[in-house]
Amino acid sequence: IMHLSKRNIQAMKILFSSWNIVLLIAGIIVDEWVELTSEEKSTKMSHSPWMVCCTKVWPEDGLEIIRIMMILILNLPFILNLTFGLESTYIIPQNRYIHLITASLSFLSGILLFCVLLLYYLKLRQGQSLYLFSYRISWISFTGHINIFFLFVCGILSLLQYEQSHSCSCLDTHQSGIKCKESGSSIKVISLPECTARPSGIVHEHSEDSNEDVPNKAQIQTRRVTWAL
Repeated sequence: IMHLSKRNIQAMKILFSSWNIVLLIAGIIVDEWVELTSEEKSTKMSHSPWMVCCTKVWPEDGLEIIRIMMILILNLPFILNLTFGLESTYIIPQNRYIHLITASLSFLSGILLFCVLLLYYLKLRQGQSLYLFSYRISWISFTGHINIFFLFVCGILSLLQYEQSHSCSCLDTHQSGIKCKESGSSIKVISLPECTARPSGIVHEHSEDSNEDVPNKAQIQTRRVTWAL
């Protein structure tokens, strides 16, 4: 699983959460979770934790809390599936905090569903001796166990994405630190040569040469007089 890409993990999460919703809705439609048989009247009736009304064979004693928890469990997978879809379309960011929240919701939904099914079976055992009926579990009740598996798989996949995002962020931080060190070591201080003053002797010689090259005013006047004559 560690070699799965992010897109594959996201697709698996959407697939498992979608099947979870489908099986929960099937459990609502098909109300034959257990078949109750009265030992006195030999009547058979079907029952499920979603039933609002109580039956003559099994009155509603403590079943209301089971129904409320089932409604809560039905809402949580819808929220999870919506969150997974928004993550896959990048409408919400795929950071490690979102993955941690979805993992917590998945595990919470799975634990709640396990507790509800366990409480429902305990109520069946209590009612068997109290109201004198026998029960037989049908195939639809096993979809609850499959839903528990799907929810835990979604939580594990979310934790795997959390680990991947955490390791990627640590790797990026480490690489940026190495690049900063390399750039810092490649910088060298280059000292510029100081501007030296020109020697005064050179300036003096240049001034003397320039005075010798310039003719005197007396020589210029003598040349002009000679030319006039």
